[in-house]
Order: sequence, then C-alpha cells, then structure tokens
Amino acid sequence: MSCATAAETPLEPPAPEAIVASAHHPFVSIDERGHVTYWNTRAEEVFGYAREQVLGMALADTIVPERLRLDHLRRFLETGEWQILDRPVERVAKRQDGSELPVRLSVTATQADEGWTFHALIEDLTERQGLLDQLAAVMRGRQPDFAQILDVLAEAVTIRDRADHIIYANRAALTSMGFDTLAELQRRPPGSIMADYLVIDEFGRELSMADIPSVRLLREGHADPLVIRTVQRSSGELKWQLLKATALADERGEVVATVMIIEDVTETKNAELRHRFLAEASEMLVSSLDYAQTLQNVAWSVVPQLADWCAVDLFDESGAREHVVVAHSDPERLELAERLREYEPRELDPEQGLGKVLRTGRAELFSDISDAMLVQAARDEEHIALLREVAMRSVLIVPLRTPLRTLGVMTLVMSESQRTFSWDDLEFVEQLAGRAAMAVENALLYRARAQIAETLQRNLLPERLPAIPGWDVATLYRPAGAEREIEVGGDFYDFVELDDGWLVIIGDVTGKGLAAAALTLLARHSARFMSRIDPRPSAVLRAIDEALVEHGSLSLCTALCLRLQDDEIVLCSGGHPLPLVVGPGGEIREAGRAGILLGLPGSPGWEDERIVLGDDESLVIYTDGVTDARGADGRFGTERLRELVRACAGSSPAVLLAALDGALARFRVGPQADDTAAVALARTPVRTAPTRSPPAARSRSTAR
Repeated sequence: MSCATAAETPLEPPAPEAIVASAHHPFVSIDERGHVTYWNTRAEEVFGYAREQVLGMALADTIVPERLRLDHLRRFLETGEWQILDRPVERVAKRQDGSELPVRLSVTATQADEGWTFHALIEDLTERQGLLDQLAAVMRGRQPDFAQILDVLAEAVTIRDRADHIIYANRAALTSMGFDTLAELQRRPPGSIMADYLVIDEFGRELSMADIPSVRLLREGHADPLVIRTVQRSSGELKWQLLKATALADERGEVVATVMIIEDVTETKNAELRHRFLAEASEMLVSSLDYAQTLQNVAWSVVPQLADWCAVDLFDESGAREHVVVAHSDPERLELAERLREYEPRELDPEQGLGKVLRTGRAELFSDISDAMLVQAARDEEHIALLREVAMRSVLIVPLRTPLRTLGVMTLVMSESQRTFSWDDLEFVEQLAGRAAMAVENALLYRARAQIAETLQRNLLPERLPAIPGWDVATLYRPAGAEREIEVGGDFYDFVELDDGWLVIIGDVTGKGLAAAALTLLARHSARFMSRIDPRPSAVLRAIDEALVEHGSLSLCTALCLRLQDDEIVLCSGGHPLPLVVGPGGEIREAGRAGILLGLPGSPGWEDERIVLGDDESLVIYTDGVTDARGADGRFGTERLRELVRACAGSSPAVLLAALDGALARFRVGPQADDTAAVALARTPVRTAPTRSPPAARSRSTAR
C-alpha cells in the first residue's frame, strides 16, 4: 500500500467496549452503590449469570461469598482508601451454583459527574489451584513426576521444608536466581542468596528473610501475597516480583512444606509507575511558566524513583550554561555536586558527554561506570576522589530537545542504590525530557511575548503622572487577563499640555494585543496633532474619528476629551460614559451629553459643553471596564459606582481611585475580563506659575 493510500484510509482502532466484551477474562463494572453496570461475555461463562440477570444487582449478592462481604465501598467513599485498588490481589469468588473459585482481581476506579465507577478484571486461577493441589498430592505420595509438572510453569516455584531448606526449585526459579542446578542452589544458605540483592517492598520498606511469604507461612501459619523490588548487587538489574505461598500438608493435616510462586511483574509494575510518574510530571510541567522552578520540581521528583541523582542544565544559543538544578534524596550529598562544578571545563567537548549530546541531540547511556573511566575523566587527585565519593554506577544523559533545537541536558546518575539504567529507562526518560523541553520552550516564548507587551506598555505609558497647576490628578489602570494572557489592552488615557491649559483624554479602542496598540497609537497621535491646530475637545474627537475611518477596517473607539482652563472644563464625549461630579455633601451628577461612537463613517459631529468644577467638587472619568466588571450577582454597574463615589466625597482623587480599585477587586469573580481605566480630578489652589516646556517636549501621555 502506498503512503498516500495509507494516509487516505487510516485503520480505525477497535472501540474499548469491543475489546472488553471479547476479553479472555471476566470484566465487571459497578457504581458507587455496588450495583453492576457492566458484565462481559466471559463473566457469564465463568460465574454462570447471564448479563440480563446481574445488571442493576448488588455485586455482593452475586459473586462475593457471604463471609467476605465487607463494606469496602463505603469505607472508600468516606476515606478514599481501598487496599485492592490499582494492585493485583487474590481472592475467592462464588459461582451462581454456590461453588467457589480462586481469582485474581485488578480493580481501578474512575470518577465522573455521576459519581465513582469501579472496574474489575478477574482472572480465574482454578487451573493454577488445581496444579497446586496436584503438587500437594505428589509431595504426599512422593511421586517421581512432580518436577515435570512444575517445570512447565513460566513462574518460578520453590518448595521450602520445615527446616527452612529449599528442597526444590523449578527451571524458572533456578534461571531467575542464576543457578544451573538444584544442587548448586542448595549449597548456598537461603539467607546468603537474599544478601545478593537489595530487597524492599512496594512502599520502600527494606525486607528481611522473615518477611518472605513462604517463611512467614511456616512460622505464623498464614502469609499474604507480597510485591517486592529487588536489585541484584552484582549486575544492578532491577526486578519487581509477586510472591505467593501456599502450605503443603500431610495426611494428618500437618504442614510439611510451603510452595512459593514467584511471578515476575517487572514489566507491569514499571509501566504502572512510569505512567503515574509521567502523568504527575506532565501536570507539574504545565502548572507554571517559571521554567526554572518547574524543572527543579521535576528533578526532585525523579529522585529516588528513577535515579539517585538528577541534574538539569540549559544552554543558550551562544553556548552559555545555566545550572538549573542538582537533586539528590540526601541533601548533604549535594555539596559533592557543588565541589565537582569547579572542575567543569569552560567549553564542552563536542565528542563526549554533555557536549556530544548537545551537538547530536541524541541520548547517551553508560550502563556501567568503571573506576578506569573515572580515572580517565579526572583532572587531578582531588577530582578523582570526588568522583569516587559520588560512586557512580550508571549514567544517563538525555537532551531537552524540541523539533527545532536542543535547549539543554538532563543527567541522571545511579550510585548508592546500585541500580543500572537500561534501554527501557532511556526511552522513558526521553519522553520525560521531551515534555520538559516543550515546557521550557513555551515558557521562553511566553517570556518573549511578555517582554514585547512590556515594551509596548513602556512606550504607551509615561514614566510619571504630569503635574497640572491648579489640579490634583490621580489615575487607575488595570489590564485584563490572567498570568498566561498578557496582552496590550484597548483602554487608554492621555495628557497633552497646551499653551493655556491641558487636555485630558480617556478612551477604549476595539480589540486586544498589537491591533489594539496600533489603534491606541493612532488615536493618541491624531489627538496630539489636532491639539496643536484646534484644541477644542470636539475637534480632537473629530480628528480621531477621521483617522479611524481612514484606517480601512471597521475600527471603533469610545473617547472623552476634557480641556482644563483655569476654573472651567470644556468636555466632549464620543460614545463614552459621561463623567461623574461629586460634591462635598455626596451630591452626584453626570456632566455633559453622550455623543456618537468614533470610527463610524458619516458621523454628523460632536459638540462641546462647558462646566465649572467647584473648589470642593471632584470629577471622575472611567472606561466601561469599571461598570462591566462581573461579580457573583452580575455587573458592578453605575449604581455601585455612584455609591462608592458618594462615599468618597471630600476625599482626594488618589484616595477615591484606591477605594474604587479595592471595591472592584472584592467584587470581581474570576479573572478580569476587560481593561479598567479611570482618572479623577479636583481643583487645588495655584501656588506657583508653571514653567513653559519646549513645544517638542510638552506632550505627555499614557495608554494601554
């Protein structure tokens, strides 16, 4: 089939329901009440219940023996704990005819709006139990063919007598422990064999021979299955094993030996742990745009699960190195890393180590670090001593690579755990490093975008608020958006000095980002230009309107222009909210008349209006981001704004806008959806005559 044909006719994966329905093992789902919601064909065959019979029934009334009916679901829903979740356990189940059978359960839980659902894959162990029963009979009768029976099993099987001697091991057990014959195995005391391994349980607890199920069964009469992790000291190989023991009794019912089945679950356990780790790491990587802190968190999560040491270094385009993190489970060991940094070369060798990984973009695996390799890499005696103190057993160097470039390197080291890295480890860490690289790239792109927005903001905002003789002026601006949505907004305000006063302009252009910045600049420059020719507010708005109409696309803007002259204000509104004037007693009035929105072709024009602001009065102009702020019970609205302005009667403009800022922050629910801008003015006595600025330097503005 050609590439084109294959691309045109993709193979559709089978639906999950089809896979479960045809599974070799029973598959059952229940809701959080314990009622059956799914029952596949194999479940019908094994347990004898038709699907129609059990749907909606309580599972406890079908396949759970009465003596085992504990309220695990209630305990899980109350505490979130259930020992059988996400781990294979062996139990006894019941058929419809009342007969019982041994089973292995693998239970998972999922949560949705309608509640919890529990899924169980059930493996029928009847055949295995029959084999063990046959083995018990063989042992009692000492029949000569029991070895042939056990050697067909893929699982390792050992038999231990009451004297704690291993009297039999099948072929799989001998191979697993590295022996050729049973006689060779029996020459070694069991305790010395275990000493060849580092053995812990799945919770990290170190185990002794007394914890092994076959030993516990002889000593205590019972032993639960046990999952262990072993690391062979000589090779560094890691394995996960499931140990299960059963007793062999004689004709009088006395235990004469124990049989232990050792199942290699390395692949399953590694897949489970890696899937969980990758999910947690992925969540961590997208949780913040601070790439350094994120990489530090990931490195510290790597140890000791994946490695004993983890280091992350980033390199820029010039080759400059940024040491992001070195992590080790024992903080006291980190001093070694700091001392080793003194021996790092200024320039990396492109033919080995980190330099080679950076150059090629391919990972390097050193499965076994010998002392000769350390000696070759050392620069002096102190250096070799430090390297030996680290006790490197195995090293993995993986690039932080995106499709376009290599950003850095993640280095993992095995030391005191005595483990070694495998090719499977390399493939998994490459997945982790690839996700980390994309997180770093996104963070760098975000930083660049933020710098662009900050640069635009600096160019649109003055360094300080101008001092206007005779007027006390305060401003407020809050951009919309959350941390990840930095944009230049559409709200702006502007101050332009005239020969006989000042112009104050506030407005709101359509759009966000670069488009809004372009319109804001167009509006500001049009206003400045017209202020030199005709400083009437209506003329200024007409100039902005003409510039927006000529811009081409439909570019709209609301704007309000005030001209401050001694004790008089001339104002004109182009579709903008009208100013609020507050008197000393809390009296509120709107000033001026609403005009037509700017940017619409064929507008008839705008008219100026004169008002006089009393010595004890304040004037507030604002954008609709103030009144449109969303709270739990709707918009902030003009009535809330009036009440707040009334409550601040007699206060300075700065105090009034600080109160408004706080009120909006308390009222708002969720991220701010729109920009917010406001200017407050009040009359003050003129103390000194203003110094006239040169014409080219007299225009001061602020916009966002």
